[in-house]
Amino acid sequence: MEWFRIIVRFPKRLMKRWIAKHERDGLDEWRLASFIKSQYAMGSYNRLCEDTILFKFRFQKRGGRPMRASLWVRERKINGELVELVVFRGHVESLES
Repeated sequence: MEWFRIIVRFPKRLMKRWIAKHERDGLDEWRLASFIKSQYAMGSYNRLCEDTILFKFRFQKRGGRPMRASLWVRERKINGELVELVVFRGHVESLES
């Protein structure tokens, strides 16, 4: 799979609520889209059903605390050449107990 044939989209509602809330933690649209593209190209994800994929993204919060973001993505293939990945849900949790 080639990079330029993968499109990652974020609905406005998710952008305004979830991503805006976690920008201070170090998550932003560009970082998440790059992660999803690379993991999809490498095949490193969990397929939940025919068109739903789960990505797990580990990162460090600005204070150095380890975190994990779970991203639920819908996959849609267009003309067999282009893949559109739409993030429809996200959840962030701390890895420290």
